[in-house]
Amino acid sequence: MSHKYMLIYRNPVSTDRKQPSPTELEAMLAQWHQWKAANPAIIDMGDALLPSGKKLKNGVVTDGPSIESKELVTGYSLVQTTDYEAALAIAQKCPILFTPGASIEVRELAGF
Repeated sequence: MSHKYMLIYRNPVSTDRKQPSPTELEAMLAQWHQWKAANPAIIDMGDALLPSGKKLKNGVVTDGPSIESKELVTGYSLVQTTDYEAALAIAQKCPILFTPGASIEVRELAGF
């Protein structure tokens, strides 16, 4: 039986991180496409999240995202595998881990 897992990408909160050059960005995207091609269990590459957002709490809307921690959720992907171990094996090869301080949270979807 297969299960779906969300890979939640996190990066440290940083105001001094420089944006990659077009050449660097192209190389980074190539790594992501190679990772996807090597892992047919990735059913949705998801997307990166922009740094802007809104937060709704107790009926009040504020500018977000919330940076109460030292990390921000910066993107996600969905994988469908037989178990957590297989999902973790895919996550361990994810290109985001080349970014200093980045991490991946692996969560099983409830399947409602």
